[in-house]
Amino acid sequence: MNLKMPSKKSASHAIFDAGGLLAGGMISSGIEGAVPIDDSKTRKGVLAAVGILGAAAVNGNTTTAKLIRNALLGMGIRQGQRFIQEAATPTLPEADGTTMNKFMHDMLETGGGDQITKPTVEARRRMGMGYRFTPRNQAATMGNHHTSANSRMQSTLNFPLT
Repeated sequence: MNLKMPSKKSASHAIFDAGGLLAGGMISSGIEGAVPIDDSKTRKGVLAAVGILGAAAVNGNTTTAKLIRNALLGMGIRQGQRFIQEAATPTLPEADGTTMNKFMHDMLETGGGDQITKPTVEARRRMGMGYRFTPRNQAATMGNHHTSANSRMQSTLNFPLT
């Protein structure tokens, strides 16, 4: 094996293959919802096997054959990945922030590898967090907010108080 600059032809073949694989993976998620198997792991495993065995059964080098083979491989790869994630996630240790633990959680996309940080005061202000509306008249059921100090552009937003 040697590496060299890709030609237009080899780049277009790689793009075609990648597109077929991606499309097959995305379509397989829709197909998964239509399969009448109740157990999620079984459904994903069956679709992974159908995709990989189906791709092995496709013969020929026509554009259609390549597209179908790539789509079936994409389905097999995506559903196999989802099967492994679902099967392995219950056996993972609790997220503790160590490098290996983070790697395992990131690899299986559990979200346990992400560091949870508390937003800063400025970030909370930008997101609208940290403010509490206290009406002057506690018996009121409606509140309002004036959007502009300019009297010509001023509009009022009325909202219920809960």
